Amino acid sequence: MFFHGGTNSRRLDDYLDFSANTSPLGVHKAASRALLALSLDPGILASYPDPACSELKEVLAKYWEFDGPILCGSGAADLTQLISMVFGKNVSGTAFNLIVEPAFSEYENALLMACDEEKILHLTLHEKNEFKFTEEDFKRLEKILSGGVPLMFMASPSNPAGNVLPFEMIERIAKLCEQWNTVFVLDSCFCQFSKLAEDNVRALIKRTEEFPHLIILNAFTKFYGMAGLRLGYALCFSSQIYNPLVNAMRPWTISTDAQVTGVAVIKSEIESDSWHKQMRKLVEEERTYLSRVFENLGIKVLNGEGNYILIQLSETHQKIALDFAGSYVHEKEKKGHNGPKKQSLVNEVSMDLSEEDSPNPFRAPLCQALGTFKIVIRGCSDFYGMDSSWYRVSIKNHEENTHLVHAIEKILKK
Repeated sequence: MFFHGGTNSRRLDDYLDFSANTSPLGVHKAASRALLALSLDPGILASYPDPACSELKEVLAKYWEFDGPILCGSGAADLTQLISMVFGKNVSGTAFNLIVEPAFSEYENALLMACDEEKILHLTLHEKNEFKFTEEDFKRLEKILSGGVPLMFMASPSNPAGNVLPFEMIERIAKLCEQWNTVFVLDSCFCQFSKLAEDNVRALIKRTEEFPHLIILNAFTKFYGMAGLRLGYALCFSSQIYNPLVNAMRPWTISTDAQVTGVAVIKSEIESDSWHKQMRKLVEEERTYLSRVFENLGIKVLNGEGNYILIQLSETHQKIALDFAGSYVHEKEKKGHNGPKKQSLVNEVSMDLSEEDSPNPFRAPLCQALGTFKIVIRGCSDFYGMDSSWYRVSIKNHEENTHLVHAIEKILKK
């Protein structure tokens, strides 16, 4: 079973959701204008969408200054499944598909559709290194790839830690993958939140011919606030990678409204960098604000570069949070309830505590305690290498972040 941030965002619409790493600025303004225009003149939707996504690919190529083939999909998760089904199947002998962990659970979910669970290997980065990819990890990777790895998933910035791989390390990994004919999927869905990460992608693009097995994933979901529209793309560094993928795609994968909106957003980005500047400024300022508050409360903070922060609570803080949630539920039960019941994340999660086999990360103590304030964050117990003491908190606007801070202070200072 897989859990994602944002799972409760529609079902519990009166909650403040810090579990999904979407744009703190909301939907890109060009996307809003494009959708409004479509609603006023919906006749364009009567025809089939362009199966080749020609105009969208054209503007993406211009934006990234990329000359190679581009594959568009219904979100990055859709492309992850397609890539897995094409390059991750029929694994035999000593070979394994590989995921560098902790990571987005959809890599594993996608691979499970293509191969047996026994043929998925997890290279789990160490907590002692703050989940950063080290020289020791590179040596482990060398041994793994030498046994045969058809497909490998890795992210920069990583999720949930937000670590950005140095360009020199990406280069070494990409060269190693070329040596062993491993398809290397570099998930860069959060790269535009980080100048370093985006510069790395652009530097790789300038050396396309050196890495024919490389695929760079991105999507409109995070940076442009378009999670509900489902639009992603893959920069394929060679036709030998692109052709099998495009031949295996479902017809008309990308709807007309998604294509039109995506084109409008990228054209706007080419014309002006105002969204880029505003987004990075907000995320950097709010990350600094939240990190400082968390550290002052004695919470461990990992300094990543995504639009989210990974934190760890001490055993003492975990107990305080759990006691806080327990006292809330007890008080609510004592008072009773008249009238129709409202949805309550706290009650649901608290009841889950009796189900010890449940992997639900939202059972974690701070998730329960914040639920009493109608706030949702992402517990990380279902990520490889992490337990229930780890939490991922998305970065939102200052007013929302302040609301979160006040809630956490009330919980831990009680």
